[in-house]
Amino acid sequence: MRIVVFAGLVVCGGLIIGNVEAAEVYKCTNVTGIPAFQDHPCASGDQESKVHIVNTDAALAAPASDNSPAPVEPAVAPSRVQAKSAAPTMWVCVRPEDGTMYMSRDGISQPRMVPAGVLGIPGKNLAQAYGPGGIGVSAPGVRAVPIDHSAQAAVAGDYVAVQDQCSQASHEQVCGYLNKQYDDVHQKLKRAFKDEQAVLQPQEDQLLKDLGGC
Repeated sequence: MRIVVFAGLVVCGGLIIGNVEAAEVYKCTNVTGIPAFQDHPCASGDQESKVHIVNTDAALAAPASDNSPAPVEPAVAPSRVQAKSAAPTMWVCVRPEDGTMYMSRDGISQPRMVPAGVLGIPGKNLAQAYGPGGIGVSAPGVRAVPIDHSAQAAVAGDYVAVQDQCSQASHEQVCGYLNKQYDDVHQKLKRAFKDEQAVLQPQEDQLLKDLGGC
């Protein structure tokens, strides 16, 4: 009896077909009705037919046809929303002679000379300057202001070097300052002449850009 086995290989009466994509073999059926497969024509008296055998493993591993359309990536519309910019870094500066504060974009303060008396040196109050009784304190002009020729008073006329003290402003301080500046410039721009607009418009544009971080 001839046995036919299909398990990745085709064994047909001594015929082994393996690792091929396709092959043609002879199917021979004898008088008892038992089929056999072989690579040469059937014996005389057997019913003969040709069978086309395909290696399914090779077919599955075959690459896809190059004619297949390439996948189309969906078009992505560009975002119209611009990324929020950060608020500019600014500094709060204090003038030592009067304690007034202002905002600075660079935090750089140049030293300058001011009279020592402006800083409270030597620290004499009005009553001391006008003498006992305080005459002239409430009614200037009634009595001439006395001139102090003491060494202590001379110190007040001397000039001393001072420099503003600056520290980095908080986000709230920066945004509050920028909003106030924008309101001021915007109001001026509405009433400005053409030559003034050329100066104010860039300022307003810059303030709007800076406010984008607020």
